Amino acid sequence: MQLFKTACACVNRPKRANRAVLTLASLATILGLSIAHPAMADNATSDLKLENQALQNRVEDLSQELQILKKMVVQNQQAVAKATEDAGSPLNIVTSGNKDVSLKISGQVSRMALYADDGDESRWFQADNDNSSTRIRLEGKAKLDDEWSAGTNIEIQFESNSSADVTIDQSASVIGSDSFTERKLELFLASAEFGKLSLGQGDSASNGTAETDLSGTALASKSELATLGKKINFTRSGTEGTSAGTTIGDMFNNHDGLSRDDRLRYDSPSFSGAKLSTSWVDGDEWDVALRYAKKFDGTEVALAGAYWDAGSTSLIDGYSASGSVMLPFGTNLTLAYSALNNQTVGRNDEDFFFAKLGQQFKATSLGKTSISIDYSQTNDQKVNNDSGTVVSMAAVQKIDKLGAELFAVVRQYDADIPNVLTENIMVGGVGARVKF
Repeated sequence: MQLFKTACACVNRPKRANRAVLTLASLATILGLSIAHPAMADNATSDLKLENQALQNRVEDLSQELQILKKMVVQNQQAVAKATEDAGSPLNIVTSGNKDVSLKISGQVSRMALYADDGDESRWFQADNDNSSTRIRLEGKAKLDDEWSAGTNIEIQFESNSSADVTIDQSASVIGSDSFTERKLELFLASAEFGKLSLGQGDSASNGTAETDLSGTALASKSELATLGKKINFTRSGTEGTSAGTTIGDMFNNHDGLSRDDRLRYDSPSFSGAKLSTSWVDGDEWDVALRYAKKFDGTEVALAGAYWDAGSTSLIDGYSASGSVMLPFGTNLTLAYSALNNQTVGRNDEDFFFAKLGQQFKATSLGKTSISIDYSQTNDQKVNNDSGTVVSMAAVQKIDKLGAELFAVVRQYDADIPNVLTENIMVGGVGARVKF
């Protein structure tokens, strides 16, 4: 009877009290189940411990793998640095078909807008800069041991409308026989102790001995004067474009040795900055040259001289010499002289003189700026008693990060031909060379 009364009292209590009773009942039920089944809690705890241990083991494995990867990266970086140091330059991504031979591809594109005025007519040209033409080269090299090495060099020139081939009256771009030419096709064997032996198409020993130049403006103006407008004719004064029968190339030649040819060449090791070279060209042509280059307390000096013989059938031999000095503050002086002995009956010896004064400075963060003015004189180049003079101004701005140079040049050619009065020829231009 008492139980019935209690139940009725609970039913008649407010809802809040009923919720409290239900909550107590639920807690009692859960406690009862826990007491009845203690293994359930133990099993859950055990599973969590196993999962934590598995995760910890995986983390340790990943940490070990990361350490291995870090070590591999460090080793790879050290190998790259060592190879770069040995090569003396950044590694190339191009590789040779022979794993023991290194291969380097390089070259340049050199273009300009060229202006020419022969005193009667004038015009602009899109031209390839023949001072330093567009070209590509492939260089292979292999070390036989610590003393000996061998290699190959292939260099091809590509010129569309060369600045040396343009003429005032041309109707289209000039693609001449010298627009696509073999500059170098040679192989060599070199020894640090005994020197270098080269075979094939390449520079003769005397080539370049009239063109030593530290000014930084040789890209725009150098002693090889006929690179700009070589085929342009001088016109007779007071006439309507009548040619004097003499071109810039006829009047101005720096007699720079035997140029490039199929030859056998030997270069000695360097002795305190001096190096002796000699070469034998197909036929009976030969030459010998001495070069010297050194720095003294910030002053750079470069000298070259050569004697060359064009063969008994040509009756021509000659010599050339040049030197350039760069002072620590950028002022530089370049001189060159050459002479050709033409044994043809009745011909005087031809001679050539060149002088350049220049200055280098850093005007911007792009790279060095070089400016110069030069003067040249020739005698007896085409006929006895003729002469010619040239005055040039040039500037070159390097852009180091692009491997590029911007250049500008203006030049005047003056010819003094016996019994013929001629107009001066003016040439000039601006352009760029980009190396790769």
